[in-house]
Amino acid sequence: MNKISVILPVYNGSKYLEQSIISVMEQDCKDYEFLICDDASKDSSLEILEKIRNKYPDQIKLFFNDVNLGLFKTLNKLIFNSSSPLIHLWAQDDVMMSNCLSECIKFHEKFPEISMSYHGVEYIDELSNIIKSDKIDRTPEIIPSWLYARISIKWGCIAGNIANVTLSRTSLQKTGLFDESLLLSGDFKLWTKLVSDAPIGRISKKLIFLRNHREQLSKKSKKIALRIQEDLPIQKEILEMLNPDDKKSGKRFFKWKTQTAYFNDMLFLLSLREYPDFKILMATLKNETNINILFLRWLVIRFLRITKLDSWFYHKVLQN
Repeated sequence: MNKISVILPVYNGSKYLEQSIISVMEQDCKDYEFLICDDASKDSSLEILEKIRNKYPDQIKLFFNDVNLGLFKTLNKLIFNSSSPLIHLWAQDDVMMSNCLSECIKFHEKFPEISMSYHGVEYIDELSNIIKSDKIDRTPEIIPSWLYARISIKWGCIAGNIANVTLSRTSLQKTGLFDESLLLSGDFKLWTKLVSDAPIGRISKKLIFLRNHREQLSKKSKKIALRIQEDLPIQKEILEMLNPDDKKSGKRFFKWKTQTAYFNDMLFLLSLREYPDFKILMATLKNETNINILFLRWLVIRFLRITKLDSWFYHKVLQN
């Protein structure tokens, strides 16, 4: 049995697909299996996959969906057909560094009790140029549920992506797989279930190149309302995971930062003239809170941002 399975769902990914797959094939660790499933692509992804499979007939297991099932159903299908105790999720736009899998295996062998891990990323643009970032992440190696809750309330989905995540099959057998009723937030919900079972781990090393490109941004703008609708029940669950001493400040932070960010998203949809999604998001927010009070909070945050006092407000006022 291989130590780790790499699973790759593909949908209309022809632009960067070959580079993404080759980066997996060039890992310094060879103790892995590689499963790919095409989710009824309409571009040339199928031809690329067949060409690569012919090049690596013994290393790649290829699956096809007759109709488009969506990301989380396809991921579940790949997990079901994989066999290794560790499962590294992968994405069609991104590039693995050559030591990615070996470092993930090493980390899980060091901390066998964790339910999943995520690792650092280096951001690249459409031309594979590195996008420099000064962001410093001081999150520890082991993250228990209370710390996961504290981080997630402030920053959202903790891993940020699926392509830098490794799952423990043992934990998945306890919690179940991705929720297939969700279209966008299935990863956020699964991470939350997994950390409830056992701590999760963070590998500080940057092990992949994560690509940002225009097509992703255009897709995101069309899914803002749905993402927020799916995120809200998960965030409420996370609030209940906080330590008693953190709950008051956590709920305050959620109202002032998260909900005002959602209000800002609503105005963004209005500026794009995405009227149906704007109305859906407004109705969602009205159901959660008093929309007039939320508008006043948004005005306060806008003023604090203009005066560059927003960080002080978030970190000094809301947390005390």
